[in-house]
Amino acid sequence: MDKKIALLNKKEILETISKAALSKLDSLIVSKKTGSTNDDAKNTLRESEVNLCAHFAEQQNSGRGRGGKNWTSPFAKNIYFSMGWNSNLTLSEIEGLSLAVGVVVAEALQKFINESIKIKWPNDLFIKKKKVGGILIETSSGADNNLEIVIGIGINIFMDEKEATTIDQPWTILDDYKKTTINRNQIASSLIDGMTELTAIFQRDGFKAYKERFNFLNVLKGKECKMVDSKNQERTGLVEGINDKGELLLKINNKIIEFRYGEVSIREL
Repeated sequence: MDKKIALLNKKEILETISKAALSKLDSLIVSKKTGSTNDDAKNTLRESEVNLCAHFAEQQNSGRGRGGKNWTSPFAKNIYFSMGWNSNLTLSEIEGLSLAVGVVVAEALQKFINESIKIKWPNDLFIKKKKVGGILIETSSGADNNLEIVIGIGINIFMDEKEATTIDQPWTILDDYKKTTINRNQIASSLIDGMTELTAIFQRDGFKAYKERFNFLNVLKGKECKMVDSKNQERTGLVEGINDKGELLLKINNKIIEFRYGEVSIREL
């Protein structure tokens, strides 16, 4: 029999986030079931006068990951979180945002577990070469030429094998590496704190504030990898790191080639 898991609790989350985050966050919604927390955040930005909103759900019927893939979302087992950000940044100014979010999420989760969390470029979170979380950023034009940014974050916490039969890659859960009993409300608070701080820092400094930290967590750095582009062409090279835009630097035949995320997929050989 499954152990009883406490549900996410809005009151508890609000009581444990930092004062700085509380002062910036315009709304927090915790749903038992929804289509997609990303869609919920989009709707809030579109229909309400908010600059920063947070949406959590116990279950998603239409959760999605990068490339339109389905995001497995069993009830009350994981974290499904989206932050809506009404920003005055431009599309060119948010280069590297996806990687910066990966850094912030990895650091926010690290205090709960004993094993190191690494990032597989551009923003998948890995523990011991198994995926524990992912990030999906979506943008749209808002009022007054603002850019509406929705940052979706999915973290595997308690999910078991029978709930993950549709996942097509090695995966793991935070609970397997816990320091003490994992409380999802505490994780939710930590994520809100980290993401709220990110919106201020990234607004001011951009990706340069996170580049060094990303390289430290970059699980592919120094590894021989295979790259597959949108035309299904394969290339193999050595990952040198990333540039100031967050593009991956792959050394092929002694030449450094830059790759943008969204245009390619990569795996370690």
